Amino acid sequence: MNIPKRSILRVYAGIGLAFALVASSLASAQGKDDLWEVSTKMEMPGMPMAMPAQTNRVCLGKNRKDEEFVPRQGDCRMVESKRVGSKFTYKMECAGNDPTTIDGAITFGNNVYDGQMRMTMKKTRDTMDLTLTGKRVGDCVAVTK
Repeated sequence: MNIPKRSILRVYAGIGLAFALVASSLASAQGKDDLWEVSTKMEMPGMPMAMPAQTNRVCLGKNRKDEEFVPRQGDCRMVESKRVGSKFTYKMECAGNDPTTIDGAITFGNNVYDGQMRMTMKKTRDTMDLTLTGKRVGDCVAVTK
């Protein structure tokens, strides 16, 4: 598969923005909410080398929705979601110059979770896979919007 370098750079910029948005909600003070350490690893078929995993810490409120564990950009919206037992599945649509659909699942455990998401670019049908792992590492005070 021959993927234009410009498209790859746009994808990396979008992923970087998503990570920055998630990391920007970080608050590490002692408090009533949950501090999570989240590692993400991205793979894209046809890429000559794998991107290194990134780890961030994120503060999420105790009364959070499952959707809050899903990294996303500002132009993405949840179009489907369902929780059955410990498994949360979802579908998102993202607008912009490179419209994207995202299908994913997160399985929750006791203060841990694992997840996967597949991003498909609507124009080129190129795909990118993201693997998530998270663990609760302490307390914090979530920033409310």
